[in-house]
Amino acid sequence: MRRSPLGKFVLLSSCLLGLLFSGCITISKPAAFSKSEKKSNMKQVSYEETIPETPPDPENPEELKLAYAKWMEDINQVGEARKHYAAVAKKEPDNIDAILGLARLDQVAGQYAEAEQKYKRALRLSPESTAAKHGLGQFYASQERWHEALEPLTAAMLSEPDKIGYRYQLAVALVHSGDVESALPHFIRTVGDAEGHYNVGLILHEEGDLENAEKHFLLAVTKKPQLEQAQKWLAKLQTERSAGVAEAAGQPAPQEVPSQIIPVQHSTTQPKHSFATQPGMTTLKPLTSQQQEQLNNQQPTAGR
Repeated sequence: MRRSPLGKFVLLSSCLLGLLFSGCITISKPAAFSKSEKKSNMKQVSYEETIPETPPDPENPEELKLAYAKWMEDINQVGEARKHYAAVAKKEPDNIDAILGLARLDQVAGQYAEAEQKYKRALRLSPESTAAKHGLGQFYASQERWHEALEPLTAAMLSEPDKIGYRYQLAVALVHSGDVESALPHFIRTVGDAEGHYNVGLILHEEGDLENAEKHFLLAVTKKPQLEQAQKWLAKLQTERSAGVAEAAGQPAPQEVPSQIIPVQHSTTQPKHSFATQPGMTTLKPLTSQQQEQLNNQQPTAGR
């Protein structure tokens, strides 16, 4: 008899449970990432595991449907995922996991109003749910509604302060909202001191605040001269500043330093900036007297 995909999933789950409890196989967590590996893979800081620590109960059909729906969502089988999330939500209208699953699918489909209502409903039903807090915060961040993202992202981080993804995403929202001072400790704790200033500089540059972006790139280079991304962006800002002066004087603008930075990735679940080493980085130019003066002025507050 031919089994449906869900039937196969139920059979697979049952076999997995049997193997686990019979002692035939063991499942271990992935090896911990080193500090350098975390920095080079910041777009994957959530470290979500494919196999849950507690497999779904084969005696609970709704739990199995949720696990199957999440699996379908992860492999981009949106229609199948939606069908099973909706089946659980129909049977259990207050099921937070089903509501959040449908909210994520609405968001991916561009149905933003519907997604927002579902995220808010999940949070109303379960104000203590970290997943609901984080889901709503990440939704706002994906819409670049940074000020609205702060409250739910802060609540999610406080609920699970050891999750570096939550802390990192809050830091990104804080800088976009203009609160660099509050963001820096979170960046420093998740990616390091120099890298924190580099990330602040990158976001400020994205926001058009070139003067303060240059200050943070300069601090990043001072704290870690080998951080080539910061070297490259400092050189880029020098070029942009020179281009502006040349344009004002009616002279040809100097050739711009080619950008090697990884483009910003707008995602609902992943942080936006990466620290992967890029080929072809430019060599750091000697500091100008103006930059050295900026650096001297920054030193008393660099440890923030």
